[in-house]
Amino acid sequence: MGRTVIPYSRQMQYIESSLGQYRRGLRKPDQEIFDELIRTAKLQVQAGVMASSPYPIDIMLLTMMIDLKKEILRLKKESEDLRKQE
Repeated sequence: MGRTVIPYSRQMQYIESSLGQYRRGLRKPDQEIFDELIRTAKLQVQAGVMASSPYPIDIMLLTMMIDLKKEILRLKKESEDLRKQE
């Protein structure tokens, strides 16, 4: 018989709860950012399931980085558009 694989969403919950003390150690504004990053990872749960990585934290971090990169690109484009309007 094969081994039982823990669902990715449950692994994400475990990671989030295991980082609870770290989160409590952060300043309040940083706690809000931490929570937002966790929400970002949860939005892409389908991609995490497809990756089926033995290290779900890697997938969560990659998802967070992708979202941050999208935000950077959006801000760059917005900045360029503003420069063109001058």
